[in-house]
Amino acid sequence: MPAWFGLLLLAGACAAQGESLPWEIWQSPATLAMLKADDALVMTSSRCPAGCRFDRSNAGGESPLDNPWPLRWLYSDGDEVVLLDEPGPGAITRFWLTTGFGSSSCIDPATRIRFYLDGASVPTIDLPLAALFDGSTPPFTPPLVADRDASSGGYVSHVPIAWAQSLRIGLGNAQGGGNPCTVDGRRLLWYQIEHHRLPPGTVVTSFTAGHDEPVWREFLTHAGDDPWHGLLAPETATLMLTAGADLPVLSRVGSGWLRAIRLHLPRAAYADVGVRVRVDGMVAVDMPLSDFYATGPEAQRPARSVLLGEDAAGWLYAWWPMPYRSSLAVELYGAASLAAPISIDTDLRLDSSPVPAAAGQFSATLGDQCRADGAFVLDQAQGAGKIVGLGARYRADGLVSRGYLEGDEQATVDGASTPVWHGTGVEDLFDGGFYFDHGSFANALTGATETDSEGNGASAVHRLLLSDALPYTDGLRLVQEAGYSPSQPVPMCARYVVHAYRQRQPLLITYETFEIGDTAAATAHDHVGAPGAQCVSVQGIFEGYAVPSRAAQACTSTSGSIHFRFDATGVPRPLRLRRSFDVGGGMPGVTAGSAGARVLVNGAFAGAFAPVAANVPRRWQEQEALLTVPELATVLEIEVVPDYSGQTPWFSESRWALRGGWRDVIFRDAFEF
Repeated sequence: MPAWFGLLLLAGACAAQGESLPWEIWQSPATLAMLKADDALVMTSSRCPAGCRFDRSNAGGESPLDNPWPLRWLYSDGDEVVLLDEPGPGAITRFWLTTGFGSSSCIDPATRIRFYLDGASVPTIDLPLAALFDGSTPPFTPPLVADRDASSGGYVSHVPIAWAQSLRIGLGNAQGGGNPCTVDGRRLLWYQIEHHRLPPGTVVTSFTAGHDEPVWREFLTHAGDDPWHGLLAPETATLMLTAGADLPVLSRVGSGWLRAIRLHLPRAAYADVGVRVRVDGMVAVDMPLSDFYATGPEAQRPARSVLLGEDAAGWLYAWWPMPYRSSLAVELYGAASLAAPISIDTDLRLDSSPVPAAAGQFSATLGDQCRADGAFVLDQAQGAGKIVGLGARYRADGLVSRGYLEGDEQATVDGASTPVWHGTGVEDLFDGGFYFDHGSFANALTGATETDSEGNGASAVHRLLLSDALPYTDGLRLVQEAGYSPSQPVPMCARYVVHAYRQRQPLLITYETFEIGDTAAATAHDHVGAPGAQCVSVQGIFEGYAVPSRAAQACTSTSGSIHFRFDATGVPRPLRLRRSFDVGGGMPGVTAGSAGARVLVNGAFAGAFAPVAANVPRRWQEQEALLTVPELATVLEIEVVPDYSGQTPWFSESRWALRGGWRDVIFRDAFEF
């Protein structure tokens, strides 16, 4: 290890002391609001590579023509299939799956899950897959996990599994027949894994046998009171509200935090009373109580999550930390539909703690639309931020069908063409499965206040994204399909709320980009491909709902490394290296589409790319490596060293881009995007 890199690691350790890791929101309310450029969240899922409706691994009863690539593993390695192969540091914060055929079933007891941490050949975790969710094996016990009874058809774990160097997840006995939990013996697995990626030098303590998160566990037991134990004095009042009236509740000048809005009124009036919050002169919240608290008059049971819902005494509660820097105003208003004046008990909590510069402004936005096809745009934003909560009420439009629960959500961030988050269905997004086949439920992070058993009703759901918040540094677009797939739409309506922390200024922007097929640009960046690389012109599309096309040169290597240079003069840290590449040469579920790689900058290890699954019909992909590079380094001599293996036999490159910390927008126009 070069001497300066050892100093870099030490500096990273010192900087990290006293700071919470991005998923450790239980440490303080401020952690939830913080926006950081050195964190990325990625979802790995069993989504169909061709955009079809069969978002799970292993072949089912469908025609092979409808699902020609049924294996959704990253790659196969002997008797194991590999779901995830991540260079570190990082952490898994949500592992969801479901299984069954037409309805959720038990998990095949012969299927095992193995977590290999930090390059070890012996797994740190080696369990029957069912033991990850059934509460039998600490620390995988409630409220950190839920099975299909508790999560209405889904299995989910919110146990953080962190690693300092690397993580590989393998499944044994995950393919073929012989499953006693299904009538026909099939092993059908839908899965989603949400995981953080952090830059080298970030101090992370790897998960070990016997590890637990007692503070996170205790945090999730709260439903109505302050999970951060702030001991904040309540500001209470009893107010009368009439139809069409605006009723001031609280006003402050200065800085601090609004930590809670608690209200007591008849549930029948939730949709007829609205809450409006103005922060620093801007409207942060403006919607009916039924939307903001995820509990409507039609609820089969109320939401009762750790930060929002209705408690056992009938009080609505929202413990979202809302920072304000100059002013705060909270008011209630009565809709014209409010039949008669009502009395409302209010209880607000304020905190005078300083607001860090990196804290985003809280916002909750409401959308309501119907679509015959295409996709709902749930959120679209510029600047930086992170999504921390979602709530929605879905229904079919003009027909009887529960197909409205089939749509995949997809999130693209920071101007990329490939989603960092590609889901497998509406109920999966909200921790359920098979159209919520166990009815309504209320868990600490997710719930369904209404479920639809016939297709002629509605499904009302919510989810808190706390340890697995979805961050963006320069813009976000979150969409959700209307129906089974783009080619099989279902007319539907959705009314949805997105909870987020945001700021207008980006955290990262793009500084330089070059195409390897542009000889002049490649020469200007001293690009030298791997020896013997095969370069061809590729015409194809990216994965994702928008499916933009791309025609460009891509070079594939089976040995050797790649060299090029970027000028980082005046580019603030942190840095990221973005790669556009081709994954059409692999075999989905058998070999990866592109190998992982180490990134060396000026001869020192600075970051890594993870291997990427093959995708034959949608072969273009984009990927970023989070880099740790000293501030004094201006010219970046980059070497990309692929990790070739039998399961990851090739590495692809087509375009490279350098992204770095934001600086005044006047400079931005001088660079190619």
